[in-house]
Amino acid sequence: MFKLQKYAKKAKSTGFFYILTQRSRPPEKVLLHLPKAKRETRPHAAVTLQALPHAAVQESFFYGKVGRIEKKPNFADYTTNNEKRFTMRKKALLTLAASLAAASLPAQNTVRTDSTETHKMEEVIVTQRRQLIKNDIDKLTYDVQHDKTAQTKTTLEILKKIPLVTVDGQENIKIQGSASFKVYKNGHPDPSLSGQNLKDILKAIPASTIKRIEVITDPGAKYDAEGTTAILNIVMLGSSRLQGVSGNVNAGANTNGSTRVGAYLTTQAGKLTTAVNYNYADQNKKQTENDRDEAYDYVKTGEHTHEYGKNSTGAKIHFGNISASYEIDSLNLLTASTNFFGYKADANTQSTTERWDKNNQLIYKFDSDVTTPGYSYLNLGGRFDYQHKTRLEGETLTLSYMLAATRQHTTFRQTYSNMTNFPADYTGYDQNSRERFTEHTFQIDYVRPFGKHHKLESGTKYILRHNNSTSLMDYQGTTPDMENRFRHNAQVAAAYLSYILTAGKWSARAGLRYEYTHMKASYPDGSNADYHANLNDWVPSASLQYKISDGQTLKFSYNTSINRPGIGYLNPAIISTPTTVSFGNANLGSSRNQKLQMEYMLVTSKLTVQFNPYYSFTNNGIGRILYEQNRKDVSTYQNALKSKVFGISSYTEWTPFTGTTFTLNASMRYAHITLPTPYIKNSGCGGGIYFDWEQKIPWKLTLTTSLGGEYGNRVYNPYAIEGHWFYYDFTLTRRFLKDKLTVSLSAESPFIKEKSSTYRIVRGDYTGYERSVMYPRCFNIGFSWSFGKLKASVKKAERSIQNDDLVGGGKK
Repeated sequence: MFKLQKYAKKAKSTGFFYILTQRSRPPEKVLLHLPKAKRETRPHAAVTLQALPHAAVQESFFYGKVGRIEKKPNFADYTTNNEKRFTMRKKALLTLAASLAAASLPAQNTVRTDSTETHKMEEVIVTQRRQLIKNDIDKLTYDVQHDKTAQTKTTLEILKKIPLVTVDGQENIKIQGSASFKVYKNGHPDPSLSGQNLKDILKAIPASTIKRIEVITDPGAKYDAEGTTAILNIVMLGSSRLQGVSGNVNAGANTNGSTRVGAYLTTQAGKLTTAVNYNYADQNKKQTENDRDEAYDYVKTGEHTHEYGKNSTGAKIHFGNISASYEIDSLNLLTASTNFFGYKADANTQSTTERWDKNNQLIYKFDSDVTTPGYSYLNLGGRFDYQHKTRLEGETLTLSYMLAATRQHTTFRQTYSNMTNFPADYTGYDQNSRERFTEHTFQIDYVRPFGKHHKLESGTKYILRHNNSTSLMDYQGTTPDMENRFRHNAQVAAAYLSYILTAGKWSARAGLRYEYTHMKASYPDGSNADYHANLNDWVPSASLQYKISDGQTLKFSYNTSINRPGIGYLNPAIISTPTTVSFGNANLGSSRNQKLQMEYMLVTSKLTVQFNPYYSFTNNGIGRILYEQNRKDVSTYQNALKSKVFGISSYTEWTPFTGTTFTLNASMRYAHITLPTPYIKNSGCGGGIYFDWEQKIPWKLTLTTSLGGEYGNRVYNPYAIEGHWFYYDFTLTRRFLKDKLTVSLSAESPFIKEKSSTYRIVRGDYTGYERSVMYPRCFNIGFSWSFGKLKASVKKAERSIQNDDLVGGGKK
């Protein structure tokens, strides 16, 4: 907030204040609405604001907000007092100190004095346009709490408005064009916000319960080295010292038969604040119905296969959390939380598979039916933080503990029929697997400022992980059953030191992190020899930001990240079907990715522009290896990928006038990926374009139009190119009962009966395509009701645990 300049002049005849300043770009505007009868056009019309007596101005006005007076073509309400006036020119700024308790000032009647005739305005309405995007040296922040549209949106919908983040028509989330990122809540990893059902979870969380969303594309030394190159941190609400109860209840349904309902409740009594959140979603199978068509040509033999069919998945999803904070005193804070996420899925696939030789003679043909009589997943977690602040502003010590536990039980049942030359001696099988993951994390963080310009961040962390899996293949036929037991434990010890400098328009950050990892694998069934490995990783990071002006920043950054394999990549259990074989690789090690990027951002009252070119590379990436053996498609994993990626992402938000907002998220990405043995090279250029138009229309309605898609040849592995696609949708919202009740109606691709997406395999032992045909037309209705007056929410420790960790298993 800009400080008020002491240009106030007291009018002797009236005892009132008016304040004039030439400060530039105050954060909000003051629109002066005048009576129509008193409007007339006069060049350089003079204006006198008579609001409150001198004493009242001193008591309340100097502690208010700062505003801009906006000149209109017909603006003229004036005084003839030549001594006590100021001239409105095109760029004149009026700083109005307005009481926080009043949104408008009542008018008074016309007053005549010996030297002055003053026309009093009926009201002065203060309207505010708050900048929602902030770009710091360590993160980009979107202020969800002050986005009025958040009251009517889900978290997934609000992500469309955030720079660097895209949500496509299939509700897949990407940051800088990549799906490799982690989602945190309140500054620490939440295991419930991960896995394939992330989009369903975010759809069920109302954006009205969120304070801000942070996008971190260059994690510094304080973040775990293991993990991804980007972090999406969702911070729930804010905190205050008010007493009472508040909450939100939301529900939705669509024409596919899917429903959702959720509730959020916050209470505060004295120094104790608690919050409870529960959500349930029922995903109807119709929601995911699609037709599949796959065809492959085998390079070595000239044979080709064709597989076609239908699949769908229904699911019942439960998730929620309980959190609490207790403020011992102004320097000490205790926080605790527990969360859960679980679902049961019902998947079904029917397909026909054919294989032909190079002379188009049939080799085999069969139909298959896949069901999931047992498919359950449960994630439980909890954490505890103690935060201590000293009398030195900014100095903080945080002690943290986190528990994460995952239990997954899966039963796939596959049966075969209409078989011709069936390539196996069984007619079906049950694949039963159980995975148990438990993680304990202990962490200490310390922040110490030195003067106004220097700050040190340091900390240590210890992680203890246990992975256990059991897999059983129960064949209906003469093939013997197969059972595999696998255990994998890891211990990670880490320490970091980071230095931050702020000097005028310059900000800089440099950090170094060291991580030691001890991994041990064992096979209780005796199928393989036990092994262990020790890893040492040094991870540097640095960034430099220059503030060109109040609304412009330029930042350069470098960071390194590593990925360690999860149990899904490590487990050597062999899963064999008539056409495929898959298994993990217990000898996988960590991979290292390095990234350089530049970021330019411009923020004005009507226009926000963000431009972000970047370059990343890795020489030992963990990747999926595909090849053909004995007429079966084999897949496993290796530390063998070499990749170079150059990309540009951009974000533009333009508000040409009140009630209209345009948002454009666009990206372009060129990738070159190679696999050394056997040598395979793949490259391509593509990207995405996502456009939103939000328009206020009569009857207090808001219409939002979204359209977008992806184009070009997008490459993410050595073998395939992802095709292009397109989507659009419309949403109409209306708020009732003093904005407490929000109703929304939406239509997804209402004029499209079906759309297809093609995944082309262009390298390797076999080439071809995988085409999926979906039925996107859908209509939705949603309700959100907020109640209570409490503005408090559970306080959060400024530092907490963040595990940016595994790929291919573990916390799913």
